[in-house]
Amino acid sequence: MRKIFSAVIGFLFLTSCAEKHEGELKPGLFSNFVSITDNEDNGVKKILDFYGGYCKYAIGASASTDDGKKKYFELELSKSHGLEKQRATPELIASNVAYIFLSNLKEERKNYDEIHAVLIFADGKKETFEFPVQQLQLVENRMVVVNKIVAVIKEKNFEALRPILVENRLFAYDKNQLIANLKIVDPRFGNVTEGFRPFGFRINKTKYGAEIVHIAGAIIRDKQSNMLSVDLNLNGKDVKAYKLDYEL
Repeated sequence: MRKIFSAVIGFLFLTSCAEKHEGELKPGLFSNFVSITDNEDNGVKKILDFYGGYCKYAIGASASTDDGKKKYFELELSKSHGLEKQRATPELIASNVAYIFLSNLKEERKNYDEIHAVLIFADGKKETFEFPVQQLQLVENRMVVVNKIVAVIKEKNFEALRPILVENRLFAYDKNQLIANLKIVDPRFGNVTEGFRPFGFRINKTKYGAEIVHIAGAIIRDKQSNMLSVDLNLNGKDVKAYKLDYEL
């Protein structure tokens, strides 16, 4: 992921979420020139279900980049209460917007090189991010590990976390103490109901050359939901995690 400053072209459409449960698309002026698929339509609606507000979408291509011309799908989120509540972490919001959209695509994935997320805050501040589709798919693969962790927590089988949490030189923590703490605090939250709800991700490169993805979200419970974040090797293929943070 990186900020984008290149010139872009595309057709804009307006989607309103005055009533979030409906999430009806309202195409704009150029609807006769560009159409989107049912899966793309559903991806936009899911974003509005999560954040509320308005979402403009565009299909276009970068006019000039170092890597050549790239086709993208752009999503512009504005007038969103959810956006304002999380404005301190715009990268997480933008990554979640892109992830929600991509997760609803099927064969359409091959049509785009990138998913762009544009955030417009109430004070007029605008932040734009781009996410390669290939990167989003890697994060999607790593989400399998996060869901495995949540499934173990749901079953209250905390000892099953031991083989998932791998010892590493990047994050220093006591695995035994972590599992002991989970056993103590878990009852106050109640039973896991909906599972894991992602809030976004960020990717960092270590001095050893590894790419670490930090996935943040919440475990939805019947008493009190709690925050969960997991750090993993972005390019990993096994069910392993480097670090787990479990918060109120």
